[in-house]
Amino acid sequence: MPAFKNNLTRDEYARAIEKHPKAKRAICFGDSWFQYVPHPTDLNKQLARLFPNTLFLREGLAGRDSATWKAALPRIQRHIETYRFHAILLSTGGNDIVGEELQEFVKTPEMPQSVGSMPWGAIPPEVRDHIRLESFEHALRFAIADLKQVVQFRDRASPESVVFVHTYDYIFPNGKPFKLGPIKFKPWVKPALDAVRLTDPKKQRIVTTWLVDQFARELQAFVSQNPNMILVDSRGTLKTEAQWENEIHPVAKGFEKIAKDCWKPALTSVLK
Repeated sequence: MPAFKNNLTRDEYARAIEKHPKAKRAICFGDSWFQYVPHPTDLNKQLARLFPNTLFLREGLAGRDSATWKAALPRIQRHIETYRFHAILLSTGGNDIVGEELQEFVKTPEMPQSVGSMPWGAIPPEVRDHIRLESFEHALRFAIADLKQVVQFRDRASPESVVFVHTYDYIFPNGKPFKLGPIKFKPWVKPALDAVRLTDPKKQRIVTTWLVDQFARELQAFVSQNPNMILVDSRGTLKTEAQWENEIHPVAKGFEKIAKDCWKPALTSVLK
């Protein structure tokens, strides 16, 4: 258990710093991997348990996309200027790459293909036939641009803060919906792939794995170009479908494994 309450809302954070001025300070800003309603399983909560002497400012939002990311940026800028965090943890891009946005860049085989300007390397035939590569390129660039804005805030106001970004993991497009109590929400990935006649589960996983790898490649390049940035690469951590609660969210033990195996080693040099 944490030595003191350390997973905090905006209203709680300033008071907690006054009470524990020597505690490390971190912010978790991002999507449902940092705020997975209603379960106490997400990475933000796991990391607060792993680092009991760090005050975590909770700024996750389930379903956060590029629009809601941008809407929050003025507040995040103020947080960085005010609290000069030891660690800035960012989680974004998942919804843009293998979430609801996927339907914007899938295609049937007979639709025209434009590869864009990305250095894709070898492209699996399933990807060539079913992903509009130029549109996917735009999605990748938007995801990196969103991260870049926060890094620029850090550079101006708190250059010593270490920024952490992550790759998510290889998903299973099985059509399992997100559940909120008795309410079931439409799954993200399998319906989009089925709609363009990519129905083979193995081929669906080839495509989604490739998409995640391209996102990781862009993250690696971005991190290499900026000081005080660390990439948490969690690809391949969850190896079975049973470790996923639905198409893009792990079960509690899955989040715990990613937090312990991937995030904890990366954060240990900065947090306590």
